[in-house]
Amino acid sequence: MTPPTGTTRPHLTKTYEISGLVVISIIALLIAMLLPALANARALAQQVVCASNEHEMGVAMQEYLDTWHGFYPGNEVVDGQGPSNDFCAWVPRLMTMMGHGGAKLFYCPARPLDMKYLAYLWPQSGTTPPPSGYAKGTILMGFGYKKGEQVLYLGNAWQATTDSLGRPLTLPAFSYGYNDWGTLGSFPEAGQHPYGEGLGGDIDASNTGYYPQVPESAVVDPAQMIAITDRIDDASHGLPNYPFIYNSDPTRSSVVLPQTSIPGVVQWAEWPGAVHNGGSNVLFCDGHVSPYKQSKLVQINPKQGGGPMNMMWNNDHEVYAPNQGYY
Repeated sequence: MTPPTGTTRPHLTKTYEISGLVVISIIALLIAMLLPALANARALAQQVVCASNEHEMGVAMQEYLDTWHGFYPGNEVVDGQGPSNDFCAWVPRLMTMMGHGGAKLFYCPARPLDMKYLAYLWPQSGTTPPPSGYAKGTILMGFGYKKGEQVLYLGNAWQATTDSLGRPLTLPAFSYGYNDWGTLGSFPEAGQHPYGEGLGGDIDASNTGYYPQVPESAVVDPAQMIAITDRIDDASHGLPNYPFIYNSDPTRSSVVLPQTSIPGVVQWAEWPGAVHNGGSNVLFCDGHVSPYKQSKLVQINPKQGGGPMNMMWNNDHEVYAPNQGYY
């Protein structure tokens, strides 16, 4: 018997409902299966872009060496114009060898947006003005900064903790770090070259008391000498306003550097990063880029098999213990 017009067979309605649930379940299952693959693909793409960034830094570093008579740019300027403060030198100096838009190469896409180089502006504080000599447009001392450009600076003399409205202010970290001192920690030991074992730490702006830039001839094996790495974002992980955000250092103590605590991980304030699958892209002095696990990069204790890595942080390709602290 045919049902009246406008009625529905109950068993057909139930069938449609079950079929719809099956389809939804299948779609949900497919999404669950695809999401990890998509996340992995995204992470790999970010690592490739980051490696490309470091490759371009390597090209700029070689041009810098060719332009400036075979000297590396050095990490930071100490005791420059104005009061005794620190500001980054290697980034703007390499940018002078790059074309328009070079600043974007100093940001790893796997990092938070506030770690972009272009985000470094003077914090606005109602109580603490910028130090004399470091105001906008005054850094014209051969360190790569253009007129009107803000310096990449978190020096100890000016630690702004609140903005003009009294709100807490945390300054950002930075994507990349420069191998300034090698495995010595900070400052050369007696009998060492005055520039230490890295690629140049505290450049002396006045040539009275700090350290010269590292000559290219000091690097014994460029293909095995670490120049630049990803670095930890210390400002987001327990060290707000930490000043040395553009360094990379494998030691656990460099002038008693503070420890950074991340759930499940213990890091020190200038360690190379663990941003790419637990590791970092590494630019070597010959210009090639390779990925390394963070755990391997910081294993520099020769008694624990870390001798080969220890040598890769040092320009003379020798093994050294840190001056202060421990492996």
